[in-house]
This record gives sequence, C-alpha cells and structure tokens, in this order.
Amino acid sequence: MKEKILEGKLAIISGASSGIGAAIAKRFSDEGASVWLAGGSNKESLMKVITESKKPINKCGGDNYDLTDGKRAIQMIEDGLNFLGGIDILVNCAAMRCKSSFTEFTNQNIDDLFEVNAKSVFYATREAARTMVPQGSGKILMIGSIDGERGIVKNALYSTTKVAMHSLTRALAVELGPHGIRTNCIMPGTTESERVKGIHEADPEFAERKLILIPAKRFATPEEMASLSTFIVSDENDFMNGSCIASDGGTLAM
Repeated sequence: MKEKILEGKLAIISGASSGIGAAIAKRFSDEGASVWLAGGSNKESLMKVITESKKPINKCGGDNYDLTDGKRAIQMIEDGLNFLGGIDILVNCAAMRCKSSFTEFTNQNIDDLFEVNAKSVFYATREAARTMVPQGSGKILMIGSIDGERGIVKNALYSTTKVAMHSLTRALAVELGPHGIRTNCIMPGTTESERVKGIHEADPEFAERKLILIPAKRFATPEEMASLSTFIVSDENDFMNGSCIASDGGTLAM
C-alpha cells in the first residue's frame, strides 16, 4: 500500500469552504495530514467540508473568519496552531473577486480585495513563519492566479492583488529559504468550482469565449489544483522554492 505523502503533517488552509480550497482540504486529509480549515461567511459549507475531511487517523477542525479585516488572519493562525499543536504547511487560498470598469471601482471594493487577497495573506504568513523559522522547516503555498500575469478588461483590481501574492512568494523564498522553509505559488487558470460551473451553464457563450483562450480546450477541476498543491508541499518536492507555476491548460503560453 502506498504511503500517504502528507502523513503526520499539520496544515492550515484558508478559503477552505468551497472550490479549490475545499478540494485541497479533502486531498490533504486523504494524504494523512491533520488540517485546520478557515472559511468565509458560509458556515454550513465549511462544516460540510470539515465532515468530509475527517479521517480516523488525523485531526480536522475549522472556523469562519471575515478576512475583509485582514488582521483576522492572525486569529486564524493562532486558532490553527492551538488546534493542531503546530504547523508544517500553510495554504493561502482565501480570495475575493470584483469585476468592474477601472473608473467604477468603489473605495469599498478596493479595500475589501486588498484586505482579503493581499493583507490577510501577509498577516497569516507572518504568523505561520514565526513558528516555522524556529523549527527550521515549513511549506507555504500561495494560490495565485494567471490573471496576475496578464491584463484583462474589468479585472484590474483582482489582478493587482494576485500580483502581491506572486511577489510575496519570491521574496519569502529568498528570505525564509535558508531557514528550511519553502514558499511556492500555483497560478490556476479557469477552474470549474460549483460557482463557476453554474456561471458557465447559465451563459454558454461566455464559457465558449473563455475556452477559446485555453489550448487544452477544457476548464480545470478543483481536484486537479489539489493534486498539484499536494505535490508542491510534499517532502518529495523540497527543492522547489520561489516558483509561481501556471496550471492553465496553456493559456499563458499563447
């Protein structure tokens, strides 16, 4: 029987109540990790993921955090450390989107996206690193976006906040790498979570326009992103550090 590649690991995962974050939570648990799962406003959805992630051999818990105040990520990490008894892996997956013409973004839009997509990530990672540095080990995974590497109409705000994650990945690889900590980022292309799938089914022409930009001619699944995430944070992948990897069916190659 194949050994579970995350057996005994302790992981905190934000954005875990749906989509890619939920898929990562379930996969990490399947691979033997104990997990603390942070959700947003949907308590029912988070509890469902926690229930599905519980295994006889690991611990699984979580809570909801309103990261529109980025400092709440500090409590998120503290709660996770208390529940797990430590941390080996941090996955920053929580995110907000807001599409609008550049001149129409409200002050609240700007504040909310920077709080959730950038500031909460910085706070969470700082707190995790305060434990990882003394222990001399740890894996930090950012869930960025290919939209942080290209210009898209009505997407300037989201794209800008994702660039912050990509840049933080590289900065931490250099600063924390000598302490045994590896920081990497995956940049997903369009991934069909339940929410995105619903949008595509409601507007097939919109979905088709997006497919034209994907050489693989299909959308990703959350489970594919979870598989990639699992390998990146595994001990088998200890030499990768500071990489921002696109998993986008070839979109950025066009």
